[in-house]
Amino acid sequence: MTVAFVTKTNHFQGEVYDHFTDNHIYMALATARYFDNPGTKQRLRAMGGTALFQFQVAHWGNEELPVYGQPYANLQALSDDPDEAKVTLDLALKLLDKKLENLQTSAGANGRVMIKWEPLGDVIGPVRQSLQRGRSMAGIALMVLLASVAVAFATRDRGADQHRPQPGRPTRATAGPPRRSRPPRVGAGTTI
Repeated sequence: MTVAFVTKTNHFQGEVYDHFTDNHIYMALATARYFDNPGTKQRLRAMGGTALFQFQVAHWGNEELPVYGQPYANLQALSDDPDEAKVTLDLALKLLDKKLENLQTSAGANGRVMIKWEPLGDVIGPVRQSLQRGRSMAGIALMVLLASVAVAFATRDRGADQHRPQPGRPTRATAGPPRRSRPPRVGAGTTI
């Protein structure tokens, strides 16, 4: 699920998505640090969020470029059980609500103009991804097969090149009679 950090206002019709301040960026980064904290992970588990959870901020620029877009956060809960993933994601969103409110009220913000999160696009529920293991095994098998074929062709061609006559080198038929092997050397270890 992807969420944007927005501030609702009464000065314009609807909500303003194309105007944001550094505060929106700081809020996204602060909540990312909050969810990266081992204490928050333990709290999420204690509440019943047993799926693997990740919170990652995106689209807020980097050190070389100025901030160029409204910060977004990707929230992801992974589990073999779709219900477990949904429960974890719902609990994480509750923690996100509380953290956003606490950060702002503790800094003196009032309830009229506060930064909140809103989902972007359609929220797709948990999706079972059982085909990933089968796909990865098929991919590995295909790579092994292709590598085996490549090795077979490379060794076959190399072996064939050794038996082919090379230009400029005399073949065995034109080189004359085959050489005889040398008789054993007579030395200190032999007796005559």
